Amino acid sequence: MAISEVKICNLALRKLGARLIESLSDSSQEAVTCNLFYEQVRDAVLRDHPWNFAARRARLAKLVEGPAFGFSFQYQVPVDCLHLRQLNSPDDEFVVEGDKILTNFDGASVVYTCRVTNPVLFDSSFIMALSARLAAEMADDITGSASRAREMWTLYLNAMQSARLADSSEGREDEVLNDPWLEARGIYGADSPVWGA
Repeated sequence: MAISEVKICNLALRKLGARLIESLSDSSQEAVTCNLFYEQVRDAVLRDHPWNFAARRARLAKLVEGPAFGFSFQYQVPVDCLHLRQLNSPDDEFVVEGDKILTNFDGASVVYTCRVTNPVLFDSSFIMALSARLAAEMADDITGSASRAREMWTLYLNAMQSARLADSSEGREDEVLNDPWLEARGIYGADSPVWGA
C-alpha cells in the first residue's frame, strides 16, 4: 500500500497504542488530533534536517527596493521555502528577515528546503521521523501520559540521528574530505599518506 497522510498518522497512533483512523476527516478524537497537528509537524520535521528529497535550487530575482541599511541587495524568499540552507556558496553571508533575503551578493542563487506535501515523495527515514514526532506531539491529547510523550521524543531524536547517517552517504562526503580543519592537521590533505595512497 502506497504511503499516505493517513498511513503516517496511523504509524504515529500505533506507537501510542491508540485506535487507527480511516480518514483525516473522521470525527474520532484520533482523526481530529491528527488533522490538527499533521501539517505543522510535517513542516517542523522538514526544517529540522537538510533532507535530500526536500532540497531545491533556485535563481532569485533581485527586488527593486534594497534594504534600508546593512546589506546592498534584497531578494524574495521562494514561496515554498521552509529553510534557507545556503546562498550561492556556503561562505556567502545573508540574513532572512520576514519573507526577504538580504545579502551583499548581486545575482543570488539559493539552496533551500522546500515544503514537500506529497507523502509519495518522502524518504523512508523522514516517514519514520515524522511519525515519531507526530506521536510525541499528540501523546498528551491521545493518551494523557507525559511519560509516553517523552518516550516518543526520544524515538524522534533517534530517528533523526539515523536519518543524518543515511543522508550523509548521499553526496555530502566531499564536504568532510575537504574540511580545512582536517587538512590543517594532515588528515586527507594533499600531503597526507591517506590522500596520496
